[in-house]
Amino acid sequence: MRIALLFVGIIAVLGGPTSAQEASVKETRCWVGGVTFSAGAGINAGDGIATCQAGTGWQKAATGALVSGCMLEGKLSSVGAVIGIRNNDSLLLQCDASGRWTTIGTLSES
Repeated sequence: MRIALLFVGIIAVLGGPTSAQEASVKETRCWVGGVTFSAGAGINAGDGIATCQAGTGWQKAATGALVSGCMLEGKLSSVGAVIGIRNNDSLLLQCDASGRWTTIGTLSES
């Protein structure tokens, strides 16, 4: 009986901070799909920029705010990244400083 009570006590002590830490992380992070952002991170959101605010989530940012990168198919790419598009091997996109993808050209076929 004493061993069972000791075990329950240890679990309660160890489980308490873990739960509090998980709640703390949830309150200081923002998500887009499966991608997690820290407070202060900015992303393109429609016609503007949204910034992750601890405790409140995404908020409209001031004009000219910096972005972390561009989202495409649930993945974040950094500003300046160049990618090819699936099902269109010749199209190239680049993540610009506003967090939007822009067409930069096509690959010529040889």
